[in-house]
Amino acid sequence: MGWRRATTCLDRLRGWLGQAPPGPGDALWIVPCRAIHTIGMAWPIDVVFVDKRGRVLRIVPALRPGRGACCRRAWGVLELAAGEAARLGWKEGERAGRRRVSMPMRTGP
Repeated sequence: MGWRRATTCLDRLRGWLGQAPPGPGDALWIVPCRAIHTIGMAWPIDVVFVDKRGRVLRIVPALRPGRGACCRRAWGVLELAAGEAARLGWKEGERAGRRRVSMPMRTGP
């Protein structure tokens, strides 16, 4: 699947619901967004909050189903398979660049 960008209200609301779990290199990029939830999901995800420059503000590893997370300073959120943020070596304060991801950025479904 690669990266998918969710910019419409419906895409942001739907997120990963009704889809297969993300695999290595898959991401849902939700913009604008400062808070997410995993209500209705069946698997944990890594949640990476970023600013407009792509700098990582907060990482929530393996957020379990039925939980929520927020970051008031965030401009967007990357939702990844649990463990992906660590695999990619992303750390708070660093830039989360697509060049470090094994799959190219894609927009739309």
